[in-house]
Amino acid sequence: MNGRNHVGTTLAVALFVLAGCHTLRDDKGIFVDPRDDYLEATPGRPLVVPENMVAIRIEDTWPIPEVAEQAGARTFPRDPPRPKVLVGRNLDAVRIQRLGSRSWIVSGDAPSQVWPQIKQFLLDSRVGIDKEDPPAGVVETSWLRATEGDDAVREAIRSGLADREGGDETGEPDETADEGLLERVHVRVERGIRQGSSEIHVVHSRKGSAGELPAVIEVETKLIAELADYLAAAVATGPVSMVGRDIASASKARIAEDETGLPVLYLNVDFDRAWATIDQALQRAELGTVEADRDRSVFRVVLGNKPKEGLFSRISGGRGDVGPTVSIELAATATGIAVSIRGEGEERVDRELAEEILRTLREFAT
Repeated sequence: MNGRNHVGTTLAVALFVLAGCHTLRDDKGIFVDPRDDYLEATPGRPLVVPENMVAIRIEDTWPIPEVAEQAGARTFPRDPPRPKVLVGRNLDAVRIQRLGSRSWIVSGDAPSQVWPQIKQFLLDSRVGIDKEDPPAGVVETSWLRATEGDDAVREAIRSGLADREGGDETGEPDETADEGLLERVHVRVERGIRQGSSEIHVVHSRKGSAGELPAVIEVETKLIAELADYLAAAVATGPVSMVGRDIASASKARIAEDETGLPVLYLNVDFDRAWATIDQALQRAELGTVEADRDRSVFRVVLGNKPKEGLFSRISGGRGDVGPTVSIELAATATGIAVSIRGEGEERVDRELAEEILRTLREFAT
């Protein structure tokens, strides 16, 4: 090959490489790049079962979720809220929350992860399941005798019965292990206040020959502790349940606008729970100096004493300066409690600040 032909061949190859890179990497070229295919994806037609066949169960395995309205979309055009996670973030792993005589489990995992772990806990305890309703987040065991087995559920029931009031000096309950009574455990999984978290509530039932008997609080306490230990041990390896992905779809916390256009955090809980939730969130978030007035349903907060990284940095300039004073007001609604932010005196609170406070409270709530 002479020099002229060699140069011509080299130029031709170079032009092909420069002009053909896009062709090589295009979906119609040699190397298919599927990373942006979702931009043009559309839902396909529903599956149609022929008339001569019977459909046992047909469902969309990966449905396209509805996009919830974000109150912060207009407030933070350059700093939008983070997307909702599909699985848990394990911010607090597993905690037992108590309010008066009530107690429940809070998990940093989503219901779709918690649901199969609860099912496995019951299976490991060799108890039958009479009721299973994933959309409602409910699973209920069969009636069982606490004396017939050494599994975690029965041991928790026996331990709770021994701890109840009325036991003798040896710790045994009055009815000597209640051999004639039947026990049942009802577990309910709900979405937590913080996004991506779950709540697990346990209810104990019992009956004898005369019918239903009052539940024993000590038994529920023992069952909750046993289940919490099991969930904590399974946090790192828990599977995701597609059946349980729609558990308890009603959200316990959402941010919307009131009639004046200011953001409001709506909590779908009673007042005692809402007050305790906001009080605890303020302490955990360390927003500043807090004064609580339960009679007026108001928290007064002086912001910025100990700002976290990125938290209210636009207000205090990241220097730890004392920020503005705001009031966090709780008011009863038809569906729960509305939490709103008000300025000092007649001063109107900045919308961006109000929503950032509410987002922080929800993030640190349990």
